[in-house]
Amino acid sequence: MGLDKTLNFDLLQKCLGCGACYDLCPSSLHIEGYDPRAVIGDILQGEHEKWLEHKSIWQCLECHHCLEICYQHYGFENAMTAMRMLATKKGLNPPQVKRGWEMFAKTGRLGEPAMPARKKLNLPEPAASGKEEFVKLYEIYKKSKEAASEDKGA
Repeated sequence: MGLDKTLNFDLLQKCLGCGACYDLCPSSLHIEGYDPRAVIGDILQGEHEKWLEHKSIWQCLECHHCLEICYQHYGFENAMTAMRMLATKKGLNPPQVKRGWEMFAKTGRLGEPAMPARKKLNLPEPAASGKEEFVKLYEIYKKSKEAASEDKGA
């Protein structure tokens, strides 16, 4: 699926022209060279491929600041998310993304809570992760995907 099916190009064009969120984006403010407007400009020109292997698309924090200030409620976070999805589908994601997914598939969490720190802060034990249910559902999904692939090959 192309970006034109994922993103609203009319809203992205307005986003590019406005830029109000740029001055409150934590990544834009603190990461030298981070400019989501350049990515959006290239998406609109059909020249987004060069960004799929670039670190910029992974530097959006998904903090929603851009969505909150946006008069059309369509911040550049949408473009970065779509680009990350496209990069991941092409196997171009950073290694830590793969490791994070593997940990989630194994434990049901993206990381393990530091129990001594939680105890020191008088925080309760975290809720159960739901790992067992997730693993069952993930196995069903993988089997259905394998069956679909076999059906296509037959």
